[in-house]
This record gives sequence, structure tokens and C-alpha cells, in this order.
Amino acid sequence: MNKDPFKEYVKQSEPGKRDKGYAWYTAIGLQAVDGLQPSQYLLDTAIET
Repeated sequence: MNKDPFKEYVKQSEPGKRDKGYAWYTAIGLQAVDGLQPSQYLLDTAIET
């Protein structure tokens, strides 16, 4: 294998605040679909990041 297939992933930088917010919102929404409520710890962590 001459080309590293993960090279592009290594080049990626930390996701921006907008991307992180979308990911947290999605995760919390998926919990709600299952009838679960996120813990206060999760909400606090999501706000900090």
C-alpha cells in the first residue's frame, strides 16, 4: 500500500463550535427518541465544549 488511507483524517483540525453543537444536539435528540433524558452532566459538558 503506497498511499496512507488515513492521511486526510490526520490533516483535519478540531471541529468548530457549530459542528460540535450539531453533534450534541443530534446526540440529545437520539436519546429523546428512546424516551431518555440527558443527565445534567451531559448538558453541562455540551455547554462547555
